[in-house]
Amino acid sequence: MLSKEKLIKLRAIALAKHVAHIEKMREKVTKEKIRRTLQLERDLQHKIEEFDLGPGSLVLVKNLAIEMSADRKMKPRYLRPVVVVRKLQGGTYILAELSGPVWQNKVAAFRVLLYLSRRKLNFNLEVKELLDASEENLRKFTAESDRYNHTRELTVKLFDWE
Repeated sequence: MLSKEKLIKLRAIALAKHVAHIEKMREKVTKEKIRRTLQLERDLQHKIEEFDLGPGSLVLVKNLAIEMSADRKMKPRYLRPVVVVRKLQGGTYILAELSGPVWQNKVAAFRVLLYLSRRKLNFNLEVKELLDASEENLRKFTAESDRYNHTRELTVKLFDWE
């Protein structure tokens, strides 16, 4: 058996080494975190894309209506190509059909996917006018759609629909 003095001495030496050991472990962990982060960025560099879609961009919109249906394998994941009219401050988009009508609701950015067309599409006059619309007209449109959504929410609450 070791004497009490030797045990205290060994414990003091271990505690003295403890601080240095902790610092080495922190450095190792930090280097490993950085290495893994860089590796993850390399692995996902072609998978994660943020599209900065401007007016006139063709996009596909994810079909969320089929998410909970049992036969979703047989239904289209994306809706037909549409045109971006504006990107709003919160990241949502105002979209229009290729034939001209504007969608009533704004679309979240996660639902929008860039559409790569094989040839250049010429938009009709209605779409061109939407793309050239002033900020004031677009604010009016977004205010109308907000009022529509608010009225719809009140109707749903009053009549317990959905």
